[in-house]
Amino acid sequence: MLRTKLTADEIKAEVHRFWNNFQSKSADLLTEMYSPEATVFSSVSSRVEPGHLAAARRRREYFHPKGALRAIVSNIDVIMLSDQAAIASYNFTFNASMVAIGMGQTKEEDIKRGRATHVFSLDHDGKLKIMHEHFSAVL
Repeated sequence: MLRTKLTADEIKAEVHRFWNNFQSKSADLLTEMYSPEATVFSSVSSRVEPGHLAAARRRREYFHPKGALRAIVSNIDVIMLSDQAAIASYNFTFNASMVAIGMGQTKEEDIKRGRATHVFSLDHDGKLKIMHEHFSAVL
């Protein structure tokens, strides 16, 4: 049955699924969450990038065997734009060790007060997809 109506609880669950896929280093599952047209602003980038490129970059930087990831989300607020689209805004903490930065070098990433926005929409097959993502950190 084709899903045609979203709920706020589904959006909140999708935010948790995103971070569970990220923390478990499930690159393929994370990539599948993005619409082909998705745009992403990461917490460390100064420019927008397509969702599929953001997922590929995360695979390279974070998803190698020596890296460790931990994220906690809180205060998820959902605004329903329609029966088929919604915005989730929330806070997060994020810690990644051994983040690959190139030339065999690594760094640690520690975001104590992160802010996130995900825009979700149902695609033509009734699958929930990320259309836009924006992460920032309070310094």
